[in-house]
Amino acid sequence: MRYDMPMHYRMMEPEMIYGYQLMSSKECLDYMKRLHSAKSFEEREQLRLEHHRLMQERARKRHMMLPDMPGPGSAPGW
Repeated sequence: MRYDMPMHYRMMEPEMIYGYQLMSSKECLDYMKRLHSAKSFEEREQLRLEHHRLMQERARKRHMMLPDMPGPGSAPGW
């Protein structure tokens, strides 16, 4: 856990992010910030679906496999 970020970002561990193993720490933090700053459920869902598409593409390019669907729902509590 990183203690140099605000508490609400620390509540979401990188392992909870779909495709985290294909992302840098900065990318994980930036994604969490974007989710947190979303104004509505619909905006968060759009961010989550776009992130899923990008991670699937990144995995394909690296000859890796990720589950077809991200985990249930979006980031907890957001």
